[in-house]
Amino acid sequence: MILKYLFYSTIVTVIDFFVVWALTNFLNVNLIYANTIAVILGFIIHYILASKSVFNTGYGIKGFTVYILTFILGLICADVLIYVSYEYLFYFMENNIKLLLSKGVSIVGPFFIMYFIRKYAYKILNKKVV
Repeated sequence: MILKYLFYSTIVTVIDFFVVWALTNFLNVNLIYANTIAVILGFIIHYILASKSVFNTGYGIKGFTVYILTFILGLICADVLIYVSYEYLFYFMENNIKLLLSKGVSIVGPFFIMYFIRKYAYKILNKKVV
């Protein structure tokens, strides 16, 4: 299932990166705001793709609550990582390279955190009470 989750995450990542790049380069949107907009869009797309096919759960309120809570955690993590890596880790690089590398850093950590938390939470959620 992690491969399917990775596939969906890759699709969302391409969309996410393009949105951040377009907003910062063409509309001069602040990096953190652009990243937040892109991550929210990615969340919606990812929820629709992965809820049923990866975590075997429906689109009900409980499943959405798990997704939204893990999303908030992932968003905070992604914003901290993109800021720290852009401003401090890759500060000496050209802006587009710095953005690409920082965005990469902000994707990898939250990917694993959210997958395993969601997997565990849905496992508990989907247990039948006897």
